[in-house]
Amino acid sequence: MRTLFTGLLFCCTLAFFTNCNGEKVVEETIIEKEVDAAAEPGLIHTVYFWLKDSVDAAGAQEFVDGVWQLEEISSVKRMFVGPAASTPTRGVTDNSFDYALILWFDDVAGHDQYQVDPIHLKFVAEQEAKFKRVQVYDNVLGK
Repeated sequence: MRTLFTGLLFCCTLAFFTNCNGEKVVEETIIEKEVDAAAEPGLIHTVYFWLKDSVDAAGAQEFVDGVWQLEEISSVKRMFVGPAASTPTRGVTDNSFDYALILWFDDVAGHDQYQVDPIHLKFVAEQEAKFKRVQVYDNVLGK
């Protein structure tokens, strides 16, 4: 759930899982990041992830937790992440991915800074063994 309040982006992530005793557990993570509500991105970086079949629920949660750490990178202006939607199948729809990540940057330089940021490099090093496939689409927005 995302709500914009006076220039802050509040992100509430709920994780539901069953622990080793069979009890249902709910974890909530709240992330705050100051954003300019009137700002428009100059570059959108969209990443689709297909995880290996061997990745269990705990591994998938580790992946999602790792993705959310990317929001701490200073050049990331806004960030969205989530699983594929179960929308109706159409010839132009691809719901085969496990997660999509959408990042907004001011410009290509912000994207380039993100690529070499230690937080991004750590995410890749810790998570890439879970990737079956990764597909990236970058686009520059114009007026």
